[in-house]
Amino acid sequence: MPEPQVVVVGDANVDIIVPYPRFLNEERTRVEYPTPEIQGGGTSANTAVALARLGVDTMFVGTVGDDQYGAFVRRDLVEAGVDVTGLVTDSSLNTVGVFAFVDERGERYLWGWPRADQSFKVIDPQYVPMHAVRSAAWVHSSGMSLTYPTSARESIIAIFREAREAGVTTSLDLNLRVDDGALDPDFAEALRDIMPYVAVLLGSGPDEFAYLGEGDWLENARALAVDGRVVIARDGANGSIAFADGRSINAPAFHVEVGDTIGAGDVYNAGFIRARLEGRGLERALVEGNAVSAYKVERKGARSTPDAAELELFLTQHDNKEVPIHE
Repeated sequence: MPEPQVVVVGDANVDIIVPYPRFLNEERTRVEYPTPEIQGGGTSANTAVALARLGVDTMFVGTVGDDQYGAFVRRDLVEAGVDVTGLVTDSSLNTVGVFAFVDERGERYLWGWPRADQSFKVIDPQYVPMHAVRSAAWVHSSGMSLTYPTSARESIIAIFREAREAGVTTSLDLNLRVDDGALDPDFAEALRDIMPYVAVLLGSGPDEFAYLGEGDWLENARALAVDGRVVIARDGANGSIAFADGRSINAPAFHVEVGDTIGAGDVYNAGFIRARLEGRGLERALVEGNAVSAYKVERKGARSTPDAAELELFLTQHDNKEVPIHE
């Protein structure tokens, strides 16, 4: 495979999508049980697959177990065109299956199993292809792999440091996991450790930036856009906002019928990254991130993402030509 433009490092798993039962009458005596589906998942792997489908040469770095789920993940990535040179199989670990319970509005509720020896928490530095990291145009990861004090956290911070020292653009999707309304102090420390090496910080507006400062979520997001860092706040049906160089840019969402929201933020990242790699202006990159996310939201599962032609058709049909391609 060609040298990757983008190296994505982090978590990969399978998603077991379980739609809620549908009641067919008011008495709830007639029930339809939609068939569950298994798809590839993982916050980082979702971004990698979406990038590859958009035509971006992408490598994935991470770990799976030597099990059925792990084999599914590897096959899924390969079929999408992702370079799996950096994907390690470890027989001592378990690949996680995430049960995604989807309600009648398309919102998802997640629960992962098994709970022990989870492979996404492990990235052995001796297997990380640092030559690919240094030669890439972009390196991306997710806060999911920073959540726990494991080798994945340590390796990702080291990878970001190496990438920035080599002049590579880096991006981190927060993917915060908040318990009892508070950010885990150990996780907060990991964010502080990696932040100097993050060129682009992405996250879900009120759900994540609210925990990263003393102000409201908008103030907190704006405050993180320092030292040349670009901050992207995804805000669901309201679109997305970029903070950079003392200014803010807003791009409204595309309004579509909701299939489900699984992976919507992860694939947004792919649309944004591709646009920036191809020289698009910041506002246009927001639009293309919104478009990839909306395309997915119309469909079931995180792997339902467009290729480049499908994205262009979506944008044409939704008439966003007024947004400039370049700044």
